Amino acid sequence: MWERGYEAVGIADLCAEASAPKGSFYHWWPSKGALAEAMLERAWDRVRTSLFEPTFGGEGPFATRLDAYVERLAATHRLTLAEAGAVRGCRFGNFATELSTRDPAIRARIAAVFDEMVAIVASAVEAGQATGELEAGLDPVEAATAVIAHMEGLMVLAKAGVEPDLILRLARDGRRVVGLEPS
Repeated sequence: MWERGYEAVGIADLCAEASAPKGSFYHWWPSKGALAEAMLERAWDRVRTSLFEPTFGGEGPFATRLDAYVERLAATHRLTLAEAGAVRGCRFGNFATELSTRDPAIRARIAAVFDEMVAIVASAVEAGQATGELEAGLDPVEAATAVIAHMEGLMVLAKAGVEPDLILRLARDGRRVVGLEPS
């Protein structure tokens, strides 16, 4: 589904990929949407614990955390390009774009994932404010939302242009969002 899109993949495709009979699918999942929700949950667990928490949830200045996040994110997309011949973008952004107006349950889960992303980045902003690295008047949630929104946009551009290194711009632009560099 991440590779081809939710609508482009049918239950028969999923069963063929898993080498499982179609009846087995319905034993475990009442619908393709239920499987997609479970996939999103599992994907967020992985992304949160391997990308967001070790970088933004780590120690040190906000700029260092941002750099670590951006480099890991770009490296992931470089690897996907090398292995699959494509930049797939963000699975959460892809699903939001494709399904947010058609499947309320999936839309709600994706919104919750984005809220969690914002909360993790906002905590890093607050930590930067506590050390004096970032201005006290900066709204952590607004800044974090801008960083996540910019990340999503860069991943769309990277996907369209098959250029994973476009994601590296987030380091510079994220610094601007939080006031570490002039606009």
